[in-house]
Amino acid sequence: MNRPLLLTLLLCLLTAPALAEEFPAVLDWSQRAVLSTPVSGVIRRITVHPGQRVQAGQVLLELDQRPFTIAVREAQAQVHKQALQRDEARRQLQRTRELYDRRVIAEHDLQLEEIAAAAAESDYTSAVAVRDTAKLQLEYSTVTAPFPGIVTEVPVAAGMTVVNTQQATPLVSLVQNRPMYARVQLPGALLGGLQPGHAATVIINGTRFPGKLEQVGAEPDSSGRFALAFSFDPGATPPDAGMPARVEIAIPPGH
Repeated sequence: MNRPLLLTLLLCLLTAPALAEEFPAVLDWSQRAVLSTPVSGVIRRITVHPGQRVQAGQVLLELDQRPFTIAVREAQAQVHKQALQRDEARRQLQRTRELYDRRVIAEHDLQLEEIAAAAAESDYTSAVAVRDTAKLQLEYSTVTAPFPGIVTEVPVAAGMTVVNTQQATPLVSLVQNRPMYARVQLPGALLGGLQPGHAATVIINGTRFPGKLEQVGAEPDSSGRFALAFSFDPGATPPDAGMPARVEIAIPPGH
């Protein structure tokens, strides 16, 4: 074969268009979350129901906040008390230092005041930490949506006591369906030219949606296939997770 012809064939191979192939897929939510809280208490109100669409930050459930509010007030009172004692210890230390400088008292007396002042500072810092923890627990007594989505399950009811000392009690299940994922199993031989961001088309009952590759499994399954997830916008009426679909992928030449 002459050289010009060989170069022409190689150029054709390098510039050959990618072949589009379709693969079976299963639709899935892009995020799933079973929400709970690290604090215990009595459920005061539930503001959502299964099937309801919610926005990020929306209140889903509240525990009775009175015990948490009381704890914050008590902790704040201790902060105020310890602040007064700390300030007095600082003033006393300053007076003691002045007396020591004038040789009125011994060094041992100064050391005792320094220890007392340090203890007062430590007590104040501890009181602030207790107050901040109480505020955090008050915040945790309200469960909010971490992302926009759909409520799929609320396995509790108002008036129930939630005890989360050992294991968190599931309170609300939430899924996100924008974007959705189409999950595909592909042989490892086809992965060489596929990288996150690779364009694809998700086909649902004949309707085509533009998508892109989001995730590639790190290891194959027992049959040597890798799990891939393609994201796409399902439009105004998203389908349900678990529905069958197809993904059309342009496979680069040579794979």
